[in-house]
Amino acid sequence: MKLKYIIASFIAAASVLAGCVKEDPVSTLEGLSVSNDYVTLAADEGASLSISVSAEESWTASVPDSKATWLSVSPASGSAGQNVSMTFTATASTAARSTEVHISMGGKTKIVKVNQEAPAGVEVPLATCKEVLEGPEVTYKVRGTCTRVVNTSYGNWYLADETGEIYIYGTFNAKGQYPKDADGGWAGFGIEVGDIVTVEGPKTVYNGTVELVDVAIVKVEKSLIQVADFDFAKLPPVDTTFNMVVTSKESPLLISSDSDWLQVVAVNADGSYQLHADANERTAERTANIAISGPTARKSVAITQEGVPATGASVSEIIAMEDDSQVQTLPSTIVVALTTRGAVLSDGTKAIYAYGNTAAALKVGDGVRMSAKKTTYNGVPELTDITDVFVDSEGNTVSHPEAVDITAVAGTYEASEAEYVKLTGTLSVSGNYYNIALDEFPEGDKQGSIVYPVDELDAKSFDGKKITVTGYYNGLSSKGKYINVIATRIAEFVDNPKGTLRNPYDASELAQLMLGGTIPEGNIYARGIINKIDNVNVSYGNAQYWLSTDGSAADLEVYRGFWYGGEKFTSEDQIKVGDEVVVYGAVKVYNGTPEFDAKNYIYTLNGKALPAGEGTAESPYNVTKAMDLVLGGETPAGTVYVKGIISQIDDVSMQYGNAQYWISDDGGKTYQLEIYRGKWFGGASFTSTDQIAVGDEVVVSGELTLYKEIVEFKANNVIVSLNGKTE
Repeated sequence: MKLKYIIASFIAAASVLAGCVKEDPVSTLEGLSVSNDYVTLAADEGASLSISVSAEESWTASVPDSKATWLSVSPASGSAGQNVSMTFTATASTAARSTEVHISMGGKTKIVKVNQEAPAGVEVPLATCKEVLEGPEVTYKVRGTCTRVVNTSYGNWYLADETGEIYIYGTFNAKGQYPKDADGGWAGFGIEVGDIVTVEGPKTVYNGTVELVDVAIVKVEKSLIQVADFDFAKLPPVDTTFNMVVTSKESPLLISSDSDWLQVVAVNADGSYQLHADANERTAERTANIAISGPTARKSVAITQEGVPATGASVSEIIAMEDDSQVQTLPSTIVVALTTRGAVLSDGTKAIYAYGNTAAALKVGDGVRMSAKKTTYNGVPELTDITDVFVDSEGNTVSHPEAVDITAVAGTYEASEAEYVKLTGTLSVSGNYYNIALDEFPEGDKQGSIVYPVDELDAKSFDGKKITVTGYYNGLSSKGKYINVIATRIAEFVDNPKGTLRNPYDASELAQLMLGGTIPEGNIYARGIINKIDNVNVSYGNAQYWLSTDGSAADLEVYRGFWYGGEKFTSEDQIKVGDEVVVYGAVKVYNGTPEFDAKNYIYTLNGKALPAGEGTAESPYNVTKAMDLVLGGETPAGTVYVKGIISQIDDVSMQYGNAQYWISDDGGKTYQLEIYRGKWFGGASFTSTDQIAVGDEVVVSGELTLYKEIVEFKANNVIVSLNGKTE
């Protein structure tokens, strides 16, 4: 029989104790509100602090502790409907002290806790974990048991007593150093799980978590329970039975496991404990904790089991395989989109649709190892005949590439992979069919189609509305009539939407939108005034600063932002508080803070769009900058120069001596600029179809324009550089 826990005892009998707890007055009271539940006064004579009190009925205030003569409260009463300023005044302290003020209304009582700090040099009294959790942000000394060690570089761990548990963030040695800088590292402190430790340090609250930060170790009392070292660092991934040797100066002991895969089986004749680990079918390793508890002592042992060695291929490799190949994805493959019939998997570079109910049962963010057959459906690679799916991780961060707007090229668009696209038209829902009528095809001979949308998209609510659907291309069907898209987002179409260069978000507006749970997808523009600059790091070329709409607050963080167009900062004075900027990049909420993610960059600074000289032969635009200017209504006048990599060639015409091709910054088909009827060097005609090739780096000169939502060079543009060479 396998047990999750076992009790070992050398004592024949145990007693059970029961006690009564006195009911405390409530800390909250309906109809009565105070501006602060906690008040901390300085150690000085006459130290005072005021709070506001408002009540629906008359009220009185008192100090129940007859020994707390050091504190006075004024006024000690108030009438219904009044907003009263109540002042707490203290005499000089000789040590830290605290008491309670009770505000009574209608037969009920509300508590305000009052603390006074100790004078400099006076020892801090011992507090409980509960007192730390509920008390003000002052320095505390606490004695408790080390329950978990989280980080040994800085000394982050948990300490608990019978009243609660607190997080220790940062542990200093006598030299004021973290463990990574201290002699002996973390081991030099001599702290193990189960040891009783006394610490002293200031309290803070970070993202709702109460912490004691940068504590000093006052005393370490070794646990009465010790566990001998195992003869392995990690368990193998197969079924394994092993022994654990425990020595203790007290009994009985309760031995338990916090994970079903690791069980305590029995007590051996020599007093050791027999444990069993089930086979791990996942590639990810896993850790369980064995808790050993005595009447007073505690000990915890972490046991890690290896995962099955990863075998398989990336999505990119699978796409290149022959059809009917039996494949397995790597565990780093992430679910990035769902339909009611399957899931889109990505390796961070390319994506593939897995068709089947097993895949449809996954969640976005799952890291999966899937065994299936690689096929092609509607011209796009796909996974079918799924035999096994193991979820190796959950809740992974999901990001999508920049979506290519294919609305204007719907008549000719076709891809051989699950590219990330967006399409605009009017949605018509009929049963299980979600078809999108495109404005340029009034006869309906070319339409979009949403593939089995999941309920979370609420697709039916958009029936009859003009929408923009964003998602993964899933091939052409019905002889090319339908462009199929696996949707990640459906939004009602908005002309000149927020987040574009022509209509950037206001920084404070964007921050509130994100805190409300709406995170704009892809790269966006936001305008704000710099309120605070944390750092301009010339070594790395990036900066960390904060924006708000009017510069009065730090609402939106710009994390590791770059200079114009992604160039590095070269001087700390390139930006200053009060500057107005438009920032371009992706956004996210991190630890409750709305922010531009790394690799964002400044698009305008105090109304200036680009540094002088850009767009010239000496400093050509990159494709992204050129397109953003045109799409933002700021098309450069006259002849400009743009540098890019040829991503697609439509035609090289010997009859007319020109070429039609596309360039992008990385040679991919995301965010492409069209070269329309382009000429060879100096305006000469093309004389051969192999004069240019996909992957060539070119600098093109001509006039930019926006034609049917496509950014392009006008006819008669010319190549001025090919793979770094000029003619």
